[in-house]
Amino acid sequence: FYQAIDIDGIRKTVMRGASNPSALLVGPGVNGFQPDMKRLPYDVRAVQRLMTEAGYGSGFEITLNCPSDRYVNDALICQAVAANLARIQVKVRVQAEPKASYFPKVLRRDTSFYLLGWTPATYDAYNAMNALMACVDGKGAGQYNLGSYCNPRVDELTRRVLTEQDKDRRNAMIREAFQLHAADVGHIPLHQQALAWGVSTKASVVQLADNAMPFKWMSISP
Repeated sequence: FYQAIDIDGIRKTVMRGASNPSALLVGPGVNGFQPDMKRLPYDVRAVQRLMTEAGYGSGFEITLNCPSDRYVNDALICQAVAANLARIQVKVRVQAEPKASYFPKVLRRDTSFYLLGWTPATYDAYNAMNALMACVDGKGAGQYNLGSYCNPRVDELTRRVLTEQDKDRRNAMIREAFQLHAADVGHIPLHQQALAWGVSTKASVVQLADNAMPFKWMSISP
């Protein structure tokens, strides 16, 4: 699925250029972001070979649960993903619904395929690691890991990152965890969305990694 999704096509046609394709579950500006990590290449032929090797050469059907009012162009993104997967004979039924009913559904794990966005309000990768990548323990870890991805080594690193005080050692642990998660294809990363604001050309603003725009970094030129 990862290599069947044309993320650059989604950026151009759905997001109209206002997104940054990502290989991670955190974006630039968050401690632990790895700028050198790259997405798996979009390659339909390679995907078709993988599908055949897995015994699904003729495809199958699946439902994609999606919010319709939570993220920028969320339902349109899901429709684009469905169109991409149709090229490898996977028939995707997009079930888009308001966030009021969507989130209770997916948090019950009543889903096999879903769209989720995440912003670490702490500006640190541990937040995403613990919520999205950690094994589900029923005590808070992996609360939004709705596909129940679990790698014991990633779990160990996540716990150590919480208490490690040496910055270099801590960042090395974060990097290893992201590398393991990427190798496992624990999730399919899509992009970091940008917020579209209509402002005068005289206005200068700074949008942070959590989509906030502090007034202290706004200026108006004469």
